[in-house]
This record gives sequence, C-alpha cells and structure tokens, in this order.
Amino acid sequence: MIAGATRGAGGAALARHLLKTTALQRVLVMPSRGLAAEDLKGQIAELVADAAHGRTDRPVHHIHVDPPPEATNPNEIISVFLRHYEAEFGLQDAQRCGVFHLKDGRQHGHVIYSLVGENGRVADLRHEYARREKISRITEHECSLPFVRGKHNRAVHKALLSEGRVDVAAAMEAAGLLSGKRPVAHSTPRQRAQAERTAVPLDDVRNAAFAAWTTSDDARSFVAALDASGFDVAKGDRGLVLVDRAAGTHSLTRVLAAAARAEGGDRITAAMIRKRIAGIRFPTVEEIKNGRAKRRNLEAGDGRTGELGATVAALGPAEGAGRRDESDRRTESPSVRDRGNPWPSHGSLTAARKRIRDVAAVKQIKNIDLQGVIQAKGKIMKAIKAQNFKADLLAKLAPAGFNAHPFSNDLRMVKMPTPGRRAARIMMNDGGWIEVDRSGNSVRTWGPSGRAQVLAGAIASLMGVEVEHLMKTAAVGADAADALKVTKLSEDKIKALAMWWSARGYVGIAGPDGCWIDVGHSRIKDTGDRLEIHGGLTDEAIAATLLKARDAWNGGVSLDGHWTQSEQDRIWIAAQRQGIEVDKCNPSPQIQSAWRREQEASAKSVRTISGVRSEMIAAKDLIAAARGDKNSVIRLPGDLQAFVAIHLDDEQRKFLAAQSVADVIPQLERFRQTGAAELEAWERKTGRKFAPPKPDAESRAEENRLEMR
Repeated sequence: MIAGATRGAGGAALARHLLKTTALQRVLVMPSRGLAAEDLKGQIAELVADAAHGRTDRPVHHIHVDPPPEATNPNEIISVFLRHYEAEFGLQDAQRCGVFHLKDGRQHGHVIYSLVGENGRVADLRHEYARREKISRITEHECSLPFVRGKHNRAVHKALLSEGRVDVAAAMEAAGLLSGKRPVAHSTPRQRAQAERTAVPLDDVRNAAFAAWTTSDDARSFVAALDASGFDVAKGDRGLVLVDRAAGTHSLTRVLAAAARAEGGDRITAAMIRKRIAGIRFPTVEEIKNGRAKRRNLEAGDGRTGELGATVAALGPAEGAGRRDESDRRTESPSVRDRGNPWPSHGSLTAARKRIRDVAAVKQIKNIDLQGVIQAKGKIMKAIKAQNFKADLLAKLAPAGFNAHPFSNDLRMVKMPTPGRRAARIMMNDGGWIEVDRSGNSVRTWGPSGRAQVLAGAIASLMGVEVEHLMKTAAVGADAADALKVTKLSEDKIKALAMWWSARGYVGIAGPDGCWIDVGHSRIKDTGDRLEIHGGLTDEAIAATLLKARDAWNGGVSLDGHWTQSEQDRIWIAAQRQGIEVDKCNPSPQIQSAWRREQEASAKSVRTISGVRSEMIAAKDLIAAARGDKNSVIRLPGDLQAFVAIHLDDEQRKFLAAQSVADVIPQLERFRQTGAAELEAWERKTGRKFAPPKPDAESRAEENRLEMR
C-alpha cells in the first residue's frame, strides 16, 4: 500500500480538490470528528479557525491512504492505517474530516487533521516520512498485504525492533526488504497534484526533456529541441526550470535525472547540465508567461490594434502642428508673451508644482513593496475570515435570534460540543472563559470579567437562566514570596504548563494570561509559581493543588489571601496525609486532634499487623520444629524450644506437625507458658542455665543440647 502526506494552511481550494468528481471518480464524505459543520468545505474552514490559537501558519495535515488494487477490504485497511498513524503522532483526539475516492474500481482515502490541540500545542511531525513508512509496513503485515519496498526500510526495521514489533520486523526481513537498492518514487505528491491540475503528465515532461538532451550537443540545440516540443527553459527561484504548455514548472535537473534513471542509461548530473547550458542567459518564469500571453493576444486579435496605430500615424504634420500650436496658445503664460515681466505667473507655478508632485508620487510608488502589501492583505483577510467563522460557530451554539457578529473581534477560540464534552467553550481575547451547556441549561464563566460577562449575559438571557460566575476562591504559591508575585508569562511558558498538566491526566488549556485546568466543578489558573482556584475549594481542587506542590514545588505550598477556617483545615489535613508542608496556615485544634487520632489509629494498626506477622512466623517455626527441622528449633525462643523438645513426646510432635498455622496461633500463649515451666524445671534439676543450641549442636557437649524425648 502507498500513503502520502502534505502540510499546509487549508482552505477552500483543498476542499474543491478533494470534492472534484469525474466520469470515473465518485466522492464520499467521511464522518468528521470534533467538528460541527456538515459539509467538507465548512469542516475544513472550522478546523482552520479552531487552530488560530496555535503558533503555526500550517495547521492542516492532509494524508492519503491508497490500498493496493487487489485489496478486497479497502475500508479495513484504511481504518487500520489511520489507527496506527494517530497513535504514532498523538492525533487520537484531533479534529479531522475527509473523503473516500472511488475510481476504476479502487478506493482510497483522504483525511485532513488539525495539528493544533486545545492547549495550543502543535503536533510533532518530525521524521514523518520514515514514521509513515513504518506504519505502512505494520498495516501491510496486519492486513496480510504484500510488502512495499520503502526508502527507509532499514530505519523502519530498527524502529520496529526497539518498539517490540518483532513480528513485523521479522516479516520484513523474510520478504527481503533489507537488501538491494533503495527505491525511488516515480513522483512526489506535489508533482502528482500539479499533473492533475494542469493535465500535463509528468512522463510527457520527462520524455520530452530526455529526447532533447540525447538529440542535442550544445545549449542552443537543446533549447531549440525543447521549444519544438512546447517547453521553455527559464530561471526559477532555485535554479533552471522547465515551463510546460500549461505554465507549470519542473526542476530541469530533477526531470533529466529521473528520465535517465527510468531509461536505465547513464546518470545525468547537475554539473553536466550546467556545462551544456553555459553561456546562455535564460528569461525568468514571469517573462516566459508574459511573452506567451502577448503571443496569444496577437494571435487572437482582428487587426483593430494595428488599424488604430495606422490612424494615429496618418495624422499629417499639418494637423499635428496645428493642434499643438492651438494648445500652446491656450496654455501660453504671460511670462512668455511679455518678456518684460521677470516673475513667473501663478499658472506656471501651479503646473511646475503639479509636475513635482507627480514625479514624487511615481518615486514613492516604485519604493512600495507590493509583494509585502499583498502578503499583509492576505494575512488580514485570513484573520477576518477566521473571526467571521468563529462568529458563525458562536451563532450555532447560542439560542435562535442571537446576533454573534458584534462579538467576532472578541473571540479567541470557540469549541463546539463533542461526544465526550456536552458543553461548548468560548475563550475571549481578554482571557475570559464561557461555558454554554444547552442540554444542562446553564451558562458559566470564569477568569477576567470583561467581554466574557457581556457575551455570557446575552446568551443566558435568551436561554432564560442566570450566569454562574466562578469567582476566585483562593490562591497558593510555591512559597510565601511567590504567593504574592504576579508575573507576565510568555506563550512558550504557558504551553509548557499545559503540557505539564496534560502529562498528569488533566486537561490544561493555554490562555493569554496562564494555563487553565478543569478540576470538577472548579477551575484553576496556573502561572508557574502560583495557582488561583476559581469556583470553590473542592476535593478535586485540593488534590490538584497538592499534586503541583509535590511534583513542582519541592513538597511545599503557601496559602495566599483569605482562607476560611474550614478551607484551611481541609487543605492542612490533606497535606499532612501526603507529607506536604503548608505555610501561612492555622489549622484548628479540632482538626489537629483528629489528625493525632488518625495517626494513633494508624500506628495501632501497624502494631497489630506486626504482631500478627510475628505470631505467624512463630507458629510456622514451631510446626517445622515438630517435623524435625533443627534450624527452626534454633529460631524459636527458649520457652517454645523447651515446649517442643522437652514437653512434647513423639506422638504429640507428629500431631503438632500436622496442624495448620491458623490452628496453632490461638494456642501459642499456652504453649509459651508450658514451655517456660518446663525450662524452669530443667534448669532447677540440672543446676545450669540453658543455652540455645547452635546449628552444629550434634557435635557439641551434651550440656549444650536439648534432648528430644
């Protein structure tokens, strides 16, 4: 199978290209993801508008997946490829849309992704070509397709081994993909798109260029042969190019090299081309296009232009002179008629000033960077279109009758509801947030008031509800000094904070004044060394705050602002349980007593668990000693040694050896008392202090051993 990818700005041209139908091609629109628009053009426009907060001018990623012609399950193949591709580049939740093309009994897919996430982070596409080849090999293996020899087979094989896909790596090796020369693609996606757009096949360009090269021996004959085939050589931005019949451009070096490679002849290098065409100045591409346009105009004309020129030329000297004299008389100034007046007239001064202004205007126009003006206009129009699109999205999520366009310049981001999030979200340029839940009939705001309050009030009035504003509840800092510090963060810093929270399972969204995190009903604004809690100190907000203190602030946090006694108690006891220090906090005596009781209960539980464990060990050793394990006898305390060695006879030891640990534990205390009495009697009888036996007790004196009766 074959897959390709291009990255760009998106737009209506892409939609037109993907929706183009012919007599042999049908187009089916895929179900979109995370987009509200119903048609492909609107989906791409929405995707581009939603990506406006990302730091990239190419937020759209277009990939195509071409299953082999013999495949009977193209939909499954495309689905498998997309699943692996999204996992590879982190696009599982990215907005996407696309189409299926059905042509000549074959089916392939085109998918357009947004590379900008909700937090403004742009997806990392480094080494996309090689990684895409890896995904193609995985798809071919999983869908039982023949392997395609790729350009990066060896790198793909190494990557598969490191990622644990030994099955795919082994199959590639068995198919011989790691040996032989690397393949060269017939054409790039850009070349294929150009050929489709201009209707000039790439093979025709290569054949004509190669024929001209092989039938010529100098620059002039080479150019003449190309001209006979309808091609011109021009100076491009990066070297010489071929201009085809439809004004499409092709790199001369690449065309000749590819043609020679296809013919199997000698290599044609750039040095060889430069040597042959040396000494000729070639026109630019624009000059070629302008010359062709002039020729077309002359060929299409009916002679009226020539007749007009002849008419003007036919005006004789008398007519021309007469008219000139008459004009001169009309404009002749008094200074000309009266040589005695040395001062110029008002009319002559006005004419001179006008000439000076005209000359200055021409010079000013020449100094204008028209290309820069055009680019600036393009950027402005793009921004206007994006804002208008956001306003249209706002109108869709608001109740009927709402006029969204007065707020178009205030909108930074509009996120429509998705299957995983029923509420729409709006971020304003001044940092304010609005959440509109039509199904839950609620409107909520947080962050700076400003225009967010105005917009939320207008939407809420049409819904018949009150706006719920999540006020700032409290703030914390890394330490007492940081708690009071307010700093202006860069975009990179804010995006890094969003990534930090995302890595810990939270949704962090980069805003103009900081990173905002969802914590249940509440919201937290993170500015690096400071957190602001909005909407109430919920358990989720406390957990997120202590997570920040533990992982980013060296296990400490300082309270800032007014905290109620209840809020201080809640964060203090939660911090104690995690071993986090809380500065500027005064817990109540009641919560401190509760913490001490909790610690005592925990210590008692530990002691109980430890005691149970000790009893289990003693019971196991006692049972093992009864079975004759001398090492277990040595590990027992003296009272239990005496119990098993002196008190018990052989039958009793057999009975004890057959018992379970659970049966022995309840009787251990009684066994200890019996053993202590036996040990005391033995020492009184022998007159010696009992010493525990050693591991090699059998070779020692009788007095240092206990006899098993």
